[in-house]
Amino acid sequence: MIAEITLSLVIVALFALLAYEKHENKKERAKWINALIAKTPEQYRDLELTEKVKPIEPPVNSEPTLVPEADMTDKEFQEQIEKEVA
Repeated sequence: MIAEITLSLVIVALFALLAYEKHENKKERAKWINALIAKTPEQYRDLELTEKVKPIEPPVNSEPTLVPEADMTDKEFQEQIEKEVA
């Protein structure tokens, strides 16, 4: 019973090691490709930095802002104007 548990733990550890090696190999391969593409050290540095930067996502406006003027009171209308200007 103890032998099976030990063997299964060793197998799980080996799978974890293989997954880690694959992940590290992928990062190293990306660095090699960047080094082959770049013609100068500055280009290589720029390629390495672009992989670390996350793209900026535009803000999503989820609330509908179009309301008929006739359905609004003067106070609500003024609040909508202030909200749009701010």
